[in-house]
Amino acid sequence: MSPTHLRVKSLAGKIFTGVLAFTMGVILVLGVAMTTIYYLSYEHDAEAELAASAQDAAAYLNASPPDANIPALEEQFAGLTRYTLIAPDGWVLYDSAADPATMENHASRPEVREAGENGQAATMRFSATLGTDTVYAAVKLDDGSIIRLSETRHSLLAFLGDMLVPLIVAVCVAAVLVLVLSKALTSRIMKPIDALNFADPLENEIYEEMDPLLIRIDEQQRRLLLQNRELAEAENMRRDFSSNVSHEMKTPLQVISGYAELMKNDMVQPDDRQKFAALIYEEAQAMRSLINDVLTLSRLDESAFGDDPVLIDLHAVAGRVAGRLASFAAEQGVEVRVEGSAAHIAGSETLAEEMLYNLIENGIRYNHEGGSVAMLVGRETEPCVLSEGEDPVECVCVRVSDTGPGIPEELRDKVFERFFRVDKSRSKETGGTGLGLAIVKHAVLYHHGTIKVEGAEGEGTTFVLRFPAA
Repeated sequence: MSPTHLRVKSLAGKIFTGVLAFTMGVILVLGVAMTTIYYLSYEHDAEAELAASAQDAAAYLNASPPDANIPALEEQFAGLTRYTLIAPDGWVLYDSAADPATMENHASRPEVREAGENGQAATMRFSATLGTDTVYAAVKLDDGSIIRLSETRHSLLAFLGDMLVPLIVAVCVAAVLVLVLSKALTSRIMKPIDALNFADPLENEIYEEMDPLLIRIDEQQRRLLLQNRELAEAENMRRDFSSNVSHEMKTPLQVISGYAELMKNDMVQPDDRQKFAALIYEEAQAMRSLINDVLTLSRLDESAFGDDPVLIDLHAVAGRVAGRLASFAAEQGVEVRVEGSAAHIAGSETLAEEMLYNLIENGIRYNHEGGSVAMLVGRETEPCVLSEGEDPVECVCVRVSDTGPGIPEELRDKVFERFFRVDKSRSKETGGTGLGLAIVKHAVLYHHGTIKVEGAEGEGTTFVLRFPAA
């Protein structure tokens, strides 16, 4: 951006331009108005004075014989005022400014005609003889002739033209004063602005017109602060996640490496080879589960499940998941039931299946022999509010209940954190990766839903999921 462009946008320039334009407008309007008023007032007074002079001249001439009128006019009334003596038939007998012989008949002149009818007249009109605006005052004499006085006057436009120079001088003086005033005003206006504390915008004492700007700055700062905090938390979570993944993979790798080394060096009895192979297989399966969960979370973090939602029947998905986990449930001695009816949402069917799989698998894994896992899926009869401040919507609800040991109330928010385990020793025994519920939470948010944990410690756990119905 060039310095010239910056100067055009400056506050001082805006104030100077605005005040100067306003001042010039006021000066011009007032100048023209006052000049016009003065002109009209002056002309009115001059017309009245000329009419009085015409009455005096008529009185003087009436006191003399008619044949003495012309000599009296030549001797007594010489001066700047033009005197014209007009016969009753309209012909000019005497004129102090022109040769009567060259003048046309004046019977049709407005002031002559009006004076002949009313005895006197006063008017202003353009004089064809002299080519100027002229004020006329006429009085009828006793012998029927008309004595007319006239004076040349400037027209209004000419009078305004004479005032042009004073107006230009006034505008120039005003421009200088406005320049000085604008600088002083700018300095005074900018003083509290320059003293603004943008670290705490709402604590400034400033013009109320700036409140919206300061409020917006404050909101943006709060948003940036929140974003920075979220970025820091995300970075910490990433580091913790990387550390936890490394830690979780280290143990099965050590087991696999150790048993494989023993088998390689023929340090394992033939009868124990199958046992060692089984242990290696189990640790490899644990690593595979961990890697699959890590990949799923990575895809969720990157929103890599696509933007084109499909129609999903959660009841049908729950049935398929229960079928896939039937053998695992039988091994654990846990009964799995799926109840409810068809309930549709929009989203990723793969992710929905992963979500319900983790919930049911957790219910089986952290249960006791003879226990059960029940999943109830259906459309709720009453609208629900999924986000604070939003309107209620039709919802699909999924309730997954187990008869396990339950989750202490103070740990119910932590169970969705990555690699968090309520009972670490039992998790190791059951083979959990510690990422299942983190995946569930991400999947719920992906489908614009909510999840909460219910149940008392020692009496089982119920996960309640709600989604906007499709």
